[in-house]
Amino acid sequence: MGEHVTRRRFLWPAVALAVLVIELGATLGTVNGEPFSPVAGWGPTRPADALAFAAVVLGCGALALIDRFPRTVAVVATGSYVVFALRDHELGMFLPPMVATFALAALTRHRRTAIVSALTSLAAAMIWVAGRTGTIADSGVALLGWVAFAAVLAVFFLVPLLIGEIVRTRSLLRAARSRPVAVLPPLG
Repeated sequence: MGEHVTRRRFLWPAVALAVLVIELGATLGTVNGEPFSPVAGWGPTRPADALAFAAVVLGCGALALIDRFPRTVAVVATGSYVVFALRDHELGMFLPPMVATFALAALTRHRRTAIVSALTSLAAAMIWVAGRTGTIADSGVALLGWVAFAAVLAVFFLVPLLIGEIVRTRSLLRAARSRPVAVLPPLG
């Protein structure tokens, strides 16, 4: 039992650290890398600055506490992504709200918070896409950009919700199977 508790204690801090390394690497890559511009007329993004890095660190670091403060962590992770996206930084910072949404759906009874986190993240992402595609002169290319990015971003934010629901439901079924079945005495 002690080993299991120790492993669980370090699970979420390890997840938070892994997400932080990935997101910091991606954000650092935007500082010196070529800007993401898949088509002519793609709207420019804002270079990563101190606030962008603070959002990354805060959103990722909060994940370490998701087992203790699930709703608060979801708000912080989602809020950090929203700030990052609405400040028009380079495409990224998806993992904190994705992980928080999954965790809330899978591990807690905070379904509504998970749904709000996923939909808020998706809405911020769509606003980001609007800023990028709004400057594309060819309406067909702009529409294609909308469809492609909307589909990918919907997957990013809604699939963790779905997988979390599947994991939670499976756990509930497993727990129900392991409980003894009460046998009622015969009538009469």
